[in-house]
Amino acid sequence: MPKLVLLWVSATFLAGIITAGATSITIEWSWGLILVALLFFFYRLNKKKKFGGTVLFLSLLLAAFYCGALRYQSFVEKTTVGFGENITPGEMITIQGIVAEPTQPSTQYGETVLELHRYLDPNGNWQPAEGKVVVRLPEFFGFRVHTSLTLQGIMDSTVKADAKPYTSWLKRNGVDYRMFFPTVVEEIPSEKITFKGLLYSFRNRAYQTLQTIVPYPESELLAGILLGIDSRIPAYLSEAYRLTGTAHILAISGFNIALIAGMVTKYLNRVLPYRLGAFISMGIIATYALLVGAQPSVLRAAWMAIIAIPAYLIGRRSIGIHTLAITAAIMAFFNPYLVWDASFQLSVCATFGILMYTDFITQKTDAFLQKKDIPSKELVLEFIKNSVIIAFSAQLAAFSVLARQFEEISLISPLVNLFILPLQPIIMILGGVALVCGMVFYPLGRLVGLLAWMIAAFNDQIVLLFSTVPTTLAINPVGGFWIGLGLNGVLAYFVLRERKRAFSQPGRAGS
Repeated sequence: MPKLVLLWVSATFLAGIITAGATSITIEWSWGLILVALLFFFYRLNKKKKFGGTVLFLSLLLAAFYCGALRYQSFVEKTTVGFGENITPGEMITIQGIVAEPTQPSTQYGETVLELHRYLDPNGNWQPAEGKVVVRLPEFFGFRVHTSLTLQGIMDSTVKADAKPYTSWLKRNGVDYRMFFPTVVEEIPSEKITFKGLLYSFRNRAYQTLQTIVPYPESELLAGILLGIDSRIPAYLSEAYRLTGTAHILAISGFNIALIAGMVTKYLNRVLPYRLGAFISMGIIATYALLVGAQPSVLRAAWMAIIAIPAYLIGRRSIGIHTLAITAAIMAFFNPYLVWDASFQLSVCATFGILMYTDFITQKTDAFLQKKDIPSKELVLEFIKNSVIIAFSAQLAAFSVLARQFEEISLISPLVNLFILPLQPIIMILGGVALVCGMVFYPLGRLVGLLAWMIAAFNDQIVLLFSTVPTTLAINPVGGFWIGLGLNGVLAYFVLRERKRAFSQPGRAGS
């Protein structure tokens, strides 16, 4: 039996989802169960033989593949909703529902996610309906969670005719329909108090506080980093970050979650018993992930942190790539469409690159520096690792996704990251402290907010300066995909070979 069985099982589960989504093959429970049962029966007959463990391993992989494919099929059936045989998408319709996610404002309009409850049929009778609708209205409209809305307008499906459901970004995020600038027939605010409502209210208050204590547009940058609200970042600034290959800075990501998880866990372990502090840390991480909108990159980092904490509690050392594969499989189980989401792919690939390549490249860099007459080699190596190697490892692993999704790469991205990555923890910590102070004692929040603004503004100016340099390279999506895959395959080979050599040395296998 190979090592890291859960890693292979998780990867095969994802392969099953991808196969079921990319093909028109329909997989039946019965055939899958029969085939797996036969393999397990064959294993029982050969249990004591040399290849018995291999048969068991292959049986587990086949079972995981079938489970992945069946999970995709059942999810498609579950999320395929309709709002009545007598209503055709594209026609004028009156609907009624409850606000599931409060209005997300932008510079020109606001979008609200509505949980559809019923619609008015041509005979004037209310009929039950289900699904989620994203409603776009002028920016001065704003609805809180649980508000009841009656709207009249044209509603379309978020999935094009004859297209796979995962091809729609809105469908991947659980939205079935969209309605642009309808008439608001009735609005009934809710007095219902729920955890979700309190969470969104706190987020809205925090966003308003940031707008008052930090000058624009850095207030929007901090809102994206701290709260996951990036819809009002100016277009010129978003374009500058895109051109320099640093757009990941604008939104909350796994880096933010990892930083918060580390600080919270370290503090709670000092003031509380270890197990209690660990479980409270898990709760805080999960709550913060929900607060900022639970994007795929945030969920991935949150799941990895939550999985890692119990591993330490039971005395097991968390293995990064192992945990990453399990996390990806868990997320795909709850929403198989995520496998085709660019944010999910970039997050998983970038994390894989950091876990797989960082130590290897750092060791090679250290060996190079040792041959040079450079003062403070340890500090230089640490700076290069944090500012260059980690970013390079992430971008190399994500190269195939970047080429296929965006069809261009920034040649100066590593250089820009060298300048701005060291600033990110400072920006996040100062911004977070300013936000808390501003919500408790405004004058102090304003003072700390100005400090955060200076660092964030300096960060923006670096990006704007480099964005004027024409270094964006267009790349063929198919060719870029295979080039990235080949580069990663070659580098992964050398990394695994180096690890095998290290573990084969006397005294290193147990370290």
